[in-house]
Parts: sequence; C-alpha cells; structure tokens
Amino acid sequence: MRERLLESLLFFLERPSVTGEEKALCNDLEARIGKAPGWEVQRISNNLVVRRLEPDASRRKVVFAGHLDTVPQPEEPIEVRVEGDRVYGRGASDMKAGDAVMLALLEDFDWNTGRFEPVFVFYEREEGPHAENGLEAVFAGSPWVLEADLAVVPEPTEGALEVGCVGTAQIEVTFRGKSSHAARPWQGENAITKAGEFLAALHERPANEVVVDGLSFYEVLTPTTARGGRAKNVVPDSFWINVNHRFAPGKGIDDVKRLFDDLLGDEAAYEIPDFAPSGSVDLDNPLLQELIATGLEVRPKQAWTDVARFAERGVAAVNFGPGSPSQAHQDTEHAELPLLEECYERLEKFL
Repeated sequence: MRERLLESLLFFLERPSVTGEEKALCNDLEARIGKAPGWEVQRISNNLVVRRLEPDASRRKVVFAGHLDTVPQPEEPIEVRVEGDRVYGRGASDMKAGDAVMLALLEDFDWNTGRFEPVFVFYEREEGPHAENGLEAVFAGSPWVLEADLAVVPEPTEGALEVGCVGTAQIEVTFRGKSSHAARPWQGENAITKAGEFLAALHERPANEVVVDGLSFYEVLTPTTARGGRAKNVVPDSFWINVNHRFAPGKGIDDVKRLFDDLLGDEAAYEIPDFAPSGSVDLDNPLLQELIATGLEVRPKQAWTDVARFAERGVAAVNFGPGSPSQAHQDTEHAELPLLEECYERLEKFL
C-alpha cells in the first residue's frame, strides 16, 4: 500500500498546478480515472465529479473533496523527490497527499462490498479568492453532490480529525483626517496618528477563546496590511488598514459588524470585501461518530477550510488528511508516507 500511495502522490506532484493553472493536471486525472472501470466522470471547468456508474441508492453517501491547486513555488523551486519516508514537492502536504489517498480509495477500495456510496470531487482554485473556489461551480453544476450524509475534506491534519472551522473576514478600515504642511501639523489632522488608539488596542487584544461542544476555538483580530500618506512633507488625510478577523463557529457577518461598530464608533469607516462563514462542529452526526470510533484524535480547526461551504449547505463535513499543517506553503514542503498509510487505513476501516 505504501508503494501504491507513493505512486499516487507522485502522479499529483509531478504535474504542477498553481492556482489558475490546474488544467493540465485535471486533464491527466480525468484521463486516468476514465480508464478505471465502473466510474462516471463529470467535468465542470477544471473540476472533476466522480461517482459509480451504477450507484446504490439505498446506501448512505460520503463525499471526498480535495483541491488540485497549490500556492506558487518558492524562489528556489522544490524538487520532486523521495528521501526515505518523506516525499518533497510543492503541495505535498497541502493537499496533494490528501488527493493521493482519495485516488487510491477510488481505484483500489472494493466499493461493491463497502457500506457507502462514494462521490469524489477534485476541484480548482481553493488557494485563490473565496468567490473563485471551484466547489461553487461543482455545487451549481452537480447539486446532487450536496445530498451527502458526510463530507470528508482531506486538508492537512496530520492524521487527526479536525471538526468545524473558524470563519474569516477581511475588514478594510479607513481613518480620515485633514491635509496640511508637515511643518504646521496643527493646521490639519493626521489620519495615521488618529488610528493609533485602534492599532494599540488590537496589539494588546488577547485571543478570545470560544468553546463549542467542548472544543476551543480562538477568535483573533490581526492587522495585515496598511497604507496612507501622499508625500513626506504632507500630513496624511487618510490611513487604510486591512484587519483579518477569525471568528468561532456559530457566528456570522452580523457578529463581525457589531464587533467593528463597537471598536470604531464614529472614529473610522469600514467595509467587509471578503467574508467566509465558519463551519459547524456537527459532533452529533452519526457517521462522524463512527469515524471517530476508528480511534481518531478530535481537534478543532483553527483555520478556514471548505468544510464551511458544505456546512453552509447543510452537509456535515470534517477535515481529515495525511498532510502536515506545519508543512503547508513551506519552502521545503514534504509529506510523510506513514501518515498517508495511516489515513488510508482509517478510512478503509470506516468505509
């Protein structure tokens, strides 16, 4: 099985697929799955939706969803190579190791004797803007995917089961002032120093722990980019700050607005150009309980993933994958073959 999983992982790694450039990998994957007997492949742009030619409607349905894209290579590209148990390459952990497990299940598991009816979704543009994510095209073109009883998204979790996920919002805050000569600042109002109290409050603000079904999620407010000023001898009349806010399951955009209304009052204006909802925990889902019963460690997902897209549409979803979160987007990104084996074996036992 290790050799089988290694072959699948190398299949993905040897085909670069930076966000927006997934077509070649999607073509080859479509051709490969098309040769496997008993499967129907639907292509929507550079997304593949795969189900059995003769599905059993009496079985419960499980969806596996993995994104094909990666972030760009570092300045020194990562050479695809195998060193002992480690396999190096861009996207090895995030999340081509998960894709490899999905492909091995699709091709090797005996679905005729399994308990569930499977659907496999390989999709594009997860690493890009929220609105461009390929799952949205899949849900629109193949809405039956959302008839699932459970969705498994094999993002990197190092073999643990991560439930729920924090939501994320980008909040653009603008402080307004009045221009004047920098030698006579009292004739104007400095928008940068006007923002000082707000920035100092964020600097001192601790992470807010929110416990959901016994699991701790942490809400944070992180200034990430800022700009302001027109010239070195002019008092700035505007100062713009982007704040990334991560919030706990169960909260939505109205909660974000209330928070920033309280933080800013009349001192500044704000907009929310990008918002992704949190994902529900769903520990009471019976299939999730069966998956946990295979011996998995359960953790909260302190990040945003596409489990939220499924949860938003009423499908219980979890992250469970062989990649390592600490390796995601790293300059020496790699995956560990024993984790691929462990992940496959857990899913095989469950299925």
